[in-house]
Amino acid sequence: PQFFIADFYCASKKLVIEVDGKIHDFQKEDDQHRDDILKGLGLRVLRIRNDELKDVVNVLDKIKSELDS
Repeated sequence: PQFFIADFYCASKKLVIEVDGKIHDFQKEDDQHRDDILKGLGLRVLRIRNDELKDVVNVLDKIKSELDS
């Protein structure tokens, strides 16, 4: 694709958050290609699976850990 839209983006932290549903199990190569493009732009990419959202505290910890690294 020539363009795509990230689920969430924080410009000040240069962080893209992608929330992945079941469909992403079947498009891993496409996702990797997008991640490579974003990383090439100096952005960090954090992928969170839909089922992880059941534990919001864990997701927030995962985001914080990414920001701290």
